[in-house]
Amino acid sequence: MKLRKHLFTALIISFMILSVSAQTVKKGSIAPDFSLKTSEGKTLKLSDYKGKAVLLHFWATWCPPCRKELPGIEKLYKKLQAQGDSAKLAFLGICISDTAKNQSSFMKTNSYTFFSCLDETGEVANLYSIQGIPTSILISPEGKILSINVGMMSEKQLADFVKDYAQ
Repeated sequence: MKLRKHLFTALIISFMILSVSAQTVKKGSIAPDFSLKTSEGKTLKLSDYKGKAVLLHFWATWCPPCRKELPGIEKLYKKLQAQGDSAKLAFLGICISDTAKNQSSFMKTNSYTFFSCLDETGEVANLYSIQGIPTSILISPEGKILSINVGMMSEKQLADFVKDYAQ
């Protein structure tokens, strides 16, 4: 009985230490750098986008709100692509909790062209403390987190979210 009590206490203390030491990503903090492999096998880093604002969008193929939101994401992406090098905003989708095969099939089936990497291990999602999807994070050209939105956005809400960087 005493052993159980000590184990329980140790477990509670460990949980508290982990909770306090876990990185919390919040508005105003520096966006943690990360690297992911693209479907073409290239390594992409967040720091590659320094000097441009970045919209990180965490999503999954099996997520109903994500599926509903993605047509608006695709429209925004095409708008940014049309601006070319003069675009002030870069878009990076991060598909989580999925497989490369599912992501690729989903993108092809829906004719989505937006840039999306796969976070198979959940490492980047953990780095950004993602608790629910879809989650969108707007990062300044200087690398600071400007805004975080958890949950689906309408096209208007998405436009308002990035209005300072996407004309």
